[in-house]
Amino acid sequence: MDTSSFFGKLFDLSFKEFITLQIIKYLYVLGIIFSAFMAIVMLIGGFMQLRSDLGKAVFSILFSPVVFLLVTLSVRLALEALVATFRIAENTTKLVEQGEHK
Repeated sequence: MDTSSFFGKLFDLSFKEFITLQIIKYLYVLGIIFSAFMAIVMLIGGFMQLRSDLGKAVFSILFSPVVFLLVTLSVRLALEALVATFRIAENTTKLVEQGEHK
């Protein structure tokens, strides 16, 4: 099976190739979309509460950008840790292969 293509790596049952590094940017975009959705829901909820509870409404409206930034930062940190783990695994594999050739 050709393991250089995405689908070749996806169906590689030996798990010699990683696809995570190829799809990580899409996961990050999904994380940004998710955090924007959360912030927008919080913002809309704040505007809907304006008549009933002014304190909660102002808090929700002002805190929604902070929620966006914190969730985006959390997603970024988690994905960077995942990428670092996979890069360590790739580099370790290369070192082992170099040691076997000597």
